[in-house]
Amino acid sequence: MSDADHLTPAQTAALEQLQALTNGGDTDVAIGVLASVDWDVQRATEVIFDGAAPARPAQTEASHIEEFEVDDSEQGGLLSGRRSGREFRQVESSSLSSAVVRPIRVVFNILAIPLYPLFSLLRFIFRALRIPVPNFAPFTFSTLSYRPLGPGQGREAKDPKSVAERWVRALEEETGAVCISRSGQRRANGTTRGTATGVAGPSNLTSRESAWDSESAERDLKLLPDFFLGSYEQFARTCQKDVKIGCVIIVSEEHDDVAEFKRSTLTDPSLVRLIQENDILVWGGDIRDREAWSASQKLQATTYPFVAFIALQPRRAPASSAPPAPTMTILSRHQGSSIPSTSAPTAAQTLVAHLNEQLLPRVNPFLAKLRTQEAERERERALRAEQDRAFEESRRRDADRAAQRARAETAAIEEKRRIAEAEARAAAEQRKVAEAQKLWDAHRLAWRRWIRRGLVVREPRPGESARGKTMRVGIRLPDGRRVVRFFGENDTLTTLYAYVDSLFIPPEFVQDADPVTPPEGGFVGEDGLIVEMKNSGRPADKWWGFRVVLAYPRREIPWEAERRVGDVDVLKGGGQVVIEPITDNEAVKGKGKGKSKAAEDDDDEYHTEESD
Repeated sequence: MSDADHLTPAQTAALEQLQALTNGGDTDVAIGVLASVDWDVQRATEVIFDGAAPARPAQTEASHIEEFEVDDSEQGGLLSGRRSGREFRQVESSSLSSAVVRPIRVVFNILAIPLYPLFSLLRFIFRALRIPVPNFAPFTFSTLSYRPLGPGQGREAKDPKSVAERWVRALEEETGAVCISRSGQRRANGTTRGTATGVAGPSNLTSRESAWDSESAERDLKLLPDFFLGSYEQFARTCQKDVKIGCVIIVSEEHDDVAEFKRSTLTDPSLVRLIQENDILVWGGDIRDREAWSASQKLQATTYPFVAFIALQPRRAPASSAPPAPTMTILSRHQGSSIPSTSAPTAAQTLVAHLNEQLLPRVNPFLAKLRTQEAERERERALRAEQDRAFEESRRRDADRAAQRARAETAAIEEKRRIAEAEARAAAEQRKVAEAQKLWDAHRLAWRRWIRRGLVVREPRPGESARGKTMRVGIRLPDGRRVVRFFGENDTLTTLYAYVDSLFIPPEFVQDADPVTPPEGGFVGEDGLIVEMKNSGRPADKWWGFRVVLAYPRREIPWEAERRVGDVDVLKGGGQVVIEPITDNEAVKGKGKGKSKAAEDDDDEYHTEESD
């Protein structure tokens, strides 16, 4: 059954008037707003559109402020995961309200699509003018529904860091303030309002006074403390490991005092400065989130907003026993309203006075002592580690020197053995190469002698026209000798190469004794030469063992089968050529060497690279 069925006529009239002013909305939420302001339509409208906190009736009973007292019963419970018997249950809306209102919201969302740009513009103007954006979700076109911060229907569970970051962003959006660590970025970007960007977290500023400079004061930038992003368990362990005071802030949007607490207490400059200067870690959340609910059970929160301070404190133990290790302890709890600002339990002035007069004077000396002891232990560990490193370094150097001497002796023996083996291999390789070269020289000598008989043709006689125009070719050999030979234009390059090849035959082998058939029974003529080159596996220039190069300008005349001498452009009309010997490794031998004194004097005035 809906709550509207139990309203009095006056309340029903107020509800209808409010819905007429706000163009509809969730009936249950509208009833809640009217009930919080004693069914005053005007004040309810201000809450919805101006974001003003609903006026609270005078409290007849003062809220309880817990005095600073170290509670041994809570020692060790902050990190033990102990529960108080109550399990977390997500906030769920009425099933009847969801079944009736949800289709209406879907239709209204579709109808409001053309108005989205207008409301986006209005939202931008509100932020630019530093006017708080109305935070009453049922009457905003962006949501048209009440969506709690905690996991509700249709919300996916996220990791604790994402939940904490979402809560911090919502807090910045609601209060118009920014976390200290992001205030510098805001000033650098030239903006002081708008949705928080980046990741809020513990401050990493190098100077704690930078957040309170004159520029922030001139721009009237409201600041929030930096919040730890992570689970409550991680937060408590960080406080324990870093020996810091922790401040836990837990709120519930269902309590009327929370909105004023956020705007007045959390953004109070004196409280934020005190937290920042004393390096107090801050963690917060809404009980509709699982982590905040778990923290509220461990801290035994009974009403909201709730503020608790935790830190390491010594365990109570008998005097005769050794002092036990300190443990995380609840130092104080503050819960309830933040109004009036001078005496309310969660008011900024109350918290500042509590920190300055009670908590910090009693806790800081013990924490400073722990830090000093930890620093001393760290110095001792560092000293022992340094001594161990020095001893180990000395032992290592001694071992290295001994090993180095042994390696040097072994290396000397190995080097002698390696040199002997290398010399033996080099000698064997030289013998192998010499034998192979000897065999190849004998093989080439046999082919040279057959080439001199079978491929070298006589010079054309005067007036002989069958072989074409007569060409005069001057040939300079690697040893400096110069030979002049006449060829016909129709003679092939093989004829030129065969004649040059025959010049390398030692003089003791006379031409009349040259073989008539090719060695090893090969083909006669140029075809036999081609088959021999193919069988030897050597290219033509390496098989011949020399290059024929035009003297000037220097240009190589490569051997080609069946090509006529007259077809070589550089030899048309004759010319001077230089013979350059080559080896298998392409090294040119005899370049500028082996030239006799007579050859130097007998210069043919053709300048080549060899001449240079």
